[in-house]
Amino acid sequence: MAQQSINLGTVANDGTGDSLRVAFDKCNDNFTELYNRVRSAVPSTMVGSAGDKKGDIAVDSSYVYVCYADYSGSNIWKRISLGTF
Repeated sequence: MAQQSINLGTVANDGTGDSLRVAFDKCNDNFTELYNRVRSAVPSTMVGSAGDKKGDIAVDSSYVYVCYADYSGSNIWKRISLGTF
């Protein structure tokens, strides 16, 4: 899913933007997509495994892992030390 932007209208309170219900539905959809990208387990190797997708993220006490490509049998994960932040 692509990011969904909330239509704010042309001028404040002009009635041309999204209703509150539509706006918060877009917020929920955006957050659901983000939360679905965060994995509960870190990859066992930088190659990853079937089902890994570009944009997946995992975290442990020392590293952030970012998947930069869909699973292909080659290295697709980068590991970044939390000490560098």
